[in-house]
Amino acid sequence: MTGNAIVTGASSGIGREAAKQLAQEGWKVLAVARRENRLKALEQENSNIVAHVADITVAGAPEAVMAAAAEKLGGLDLLVNNAGTSWITTVADMPVEKLDQIYNLNVRALILMCQKAIPLLEKSEKAQIINVASVAGHLPMATLAAYCSSKAAAIMFSRVLAKELTERKIRVNVLNPCGTDTEIFEVAGGNAPTEEARKGMVSAADMGRMVVELTQLPAGLDIGEVAVHRRLNPY
Repeated sequence: MTGNAIVTGASSGIGREAAKQLAQEGWKVLAVARRENRLKALEQENSNIVAHVADITVAGAPEAVMAAAAEKLGGLDLLVNNAGTSWITTVADMPVEKLDQIYNLNVRALILMCQKAIPLLEKSEKAQIINVASVAGHLPMATLAAYCSSKAAAIMFSRVLAKELTERKIRVNVLNPCGTDTEIFEVAGGNAPTEEARKGMVSAADMGRMVVELTQLPAGLDIGEVAVHRRLNPY
């Protein structure tokens, strides 16, 4: 199945791979992120990708993204909410601006993107939303309280949304990656993963493929929530 898709956080990591692989499958993709140079480079890789520079935490940005999808793609069949951020700190030392930044992107923007997408998705016969959360939404991790709790919120919101949108025939699934080899570690104020640490991680390409796989579920079938882990001892 193909159609028209929006992918947020498309300038790097899972979002970039999701946009790239969806486009390779034949989807027309509105790739949304803040970093214009990276989006333009992605756009040049595949004619099915259209770059849209936006900070989706800014007032009016989700509405503008939907307007761009309607204008440049001609409609919407799939919303992939992937944009996210983190910060490594204890609760005692957490800067309030970092708390706001994490919740504004990981929770508030995700909710608003879903809300504003509903009118477009209702016009599709194959409408679906994939919200990328994290296994951290189920696991308490010291120094990641804001991130873990924001992902827990994203997971529960998605489960509620799935119930609300059943009658509107819009499928909602949540993708929960384990540790993934992306830039988020440096963004969060940490160090890039060591080679040893990478052995226990999944790749952004793997997660991009999982997004594609979720779009191919038979009609009427929901997974709801899927966690992806690295198999350390393949057989």
